[in-house]
Amino acid sequence: MPKKKTNLGGLNILLGVSGGVAAYKAIDLASKLCACGAKVNTVMTENACQLVGPKSFEAITTSPVFTSLWGPSEGYKIDHINLASWADIVVVAPATANIIGKIANGICDDLLSTVLCACWGKPTLLAPAMNDNMWNNPAVQRNVKLAQEMGFELTGPETGRLACGEEGVGRMSEPQGILGAIEKMASKIKRKKR
Repeated sequence: MPKKKTNLGGLNILLGVSGGVAAYKAIDLASKLCACGAKVNTVMTENACQLVGPKSFEAITTSPVFTSLWGPSEGYKIDHINLASWADIVVVAPATANIIGKIANGICDDLLSTVLCACWGKPTLLAPAMNDNMWNNPAVQRNVKLAQEMGFELTGPETGRLACGEEGVGRMSEPQGILGAIEKMASKIKRKKR
């Protein structure tokens, strides 16, 4: 399949997948990023692996998937630092209340949260996904505000049908919308490099 003409060609995108039901949409997002010529590495939480398989991301991205702080390192490099250094843009889709809370409070208890702590200065996009009761929780809203103050950008969440079957705000943005937000971030990066 020919690569689409976008400003993502040649960029390194680190895709973080946390344990929300919307994790299945991240496979489509990874596919769209690769079709645009981006190089994609994926970091999945243990809970994300319960919902979608790492092999799906490996097949789409033709890159290994990172799932543990304690996995074998490439050439004895420290994975969370190596991944953070490698990335031009970091995207977390879905970004659960749990991972947003870890970002806001500097909690590093798995590979994804540790990578996010190490790459706080990189352009990072969060695509929240959770039940509307969780999204509207004052603690979650405080954590979202803290993450934004630290420079993390958000796309969504949207209003729509949630995993519980009810309608409300908390639905993860669709992959095409997330891709558009990533392209805007890439434009800023490419302008800075000129």
